[in-house]
This record gives sequence, C-alpha cells and structure tokens, in this order.
Amino acid sequence: MTQHHDELNCISHVPIFKNLPLELRRDLVHISTHQQFFKKGSLMHSPGDGRLSVMSLDSGKAKIYSLSEDGHEQVISLMQQGDINGEENLFDTENDDLFIEALEDSTACSINYSDFQKLLLKSPELSLHLLNEFGRRLVTAQKNAVRRNSMEAGPRLFATLVDYADEAGSNTFTLPLKKKDLASLLGITPETLSREFTKLKKEGYITAKGKQITILKQ
Repeated sequence: MTQHHDELNCISHVPIFKNLPLELRRDLVHISTHQQFFKKGSLMHSPGDGRLSVMSLDSGKAKIYSLSEDGHEQVISLMQQGDINGEENLFDTENDDLFIEALEDSTACSINYSDFQKLLLKSPELSLHLLNEFGRRLVTAQKNAVRRNSMEAGPRLFATLVDYADEAGSNTFTLPLKKKDLASLLGITPETLSREFTKLKKEGYITAKGKQITILKQ
C-alpha cells in the first residue's frame, strides 16, 4: 500500500519553511507540486529544461553537479531526503547551469519560480527565513572552501566523514554517494581518495565495509 503523502507536512519539513505560520505554509501547498517520480540515473533538472524551481527531495538521493567546457563533471553537493535546492532560482533565472541527477529512485516536490515570487511579495517574513537559510549555507560553503584550500586530502576526507556521521546521528553510517562523486566533491582524484581511506583505516580512525563507515575516533 502506498503511504499517504501529507502535502502540508512535506512543506513543513523543509528547513526554511518549517517555522513559518500555518497559513503561509498552506499558501505554499497551493502553489507546489508533490511527489514527482524520477528513476535512478535520470536528470531531475538540466540547464534550460524549463523546470526552474525550488526543489525538495521527498525521498531518495540526488547529486548536483556542473560540467566544464571539456565535459568534466564537478560534483557541487549531495541532496538527501528533506534537502532543498534552488533558492538562488528565486532571484536569478539567468545562471541556470547546474544538473541534478537521481542517484536512486526518487520523488521530489517543487515550487515554480514565478508562483513563489508572487508569494514572496506578500510575505516579508518568508523573505527573512530565506535570508537566514542562505546564511547557514554560506557558512557551509566557506567551510568546504577552507577544506579544499588549506587541508591536505586526508584531513579533508576525515572532516567530511565526520560531517556525514553528524548528519546521520551515529558514528556508523552509509556513505551517501559514490566514491568517485565524493572524490569530485573533495577536489581529489579517486586514486587519492582510495589511498586516504586506506590510511584512515590503518591509523584507526575509521572502519569501512563497502559503503558502511564507522568513525572510531575524532
């Protein structure tokens, strides 16, 4: 039996929406699309496809990436259940250069750019919540930039694994993306990633069985 999807609850679980007044969340439900299905490996969004929107991942996993001029894929971030992407689309429709690919069968809920703009005009409170969320993500982006620029590959990898453990609420967790995508996210080669995983295991920082990782010490 298919589990009932509560649209108001879905909106309420999106971090930037959950503390909004009930009436405003109901307004968001009215302009939103829910549980659109995407098969594993399919593109949930690509530049110029006309699906410019704020997207919340209702189930599954997805990766956000860009392509260089020579076709090299650069992973920007990973989306997991409840994550939202596309806040920038609320303010700028010109720089649509990112791809979103389903890493497993996924469903997504979305709010169209133009409909959301109309709602923003009615609600300064919603605008304030968005600004706060942008601030949080800016801190995360700055932290990742510091890792890329000032940390060696090993500490960079370990710090990222600790972040995943914190997100999972457990020292044992399943790596949420393929290792080649993790390498891309960290700005290192897959070969370097493999070497650093081996070092972390030998030095007693982690154990790893396939994609299951356990943090042993911090």
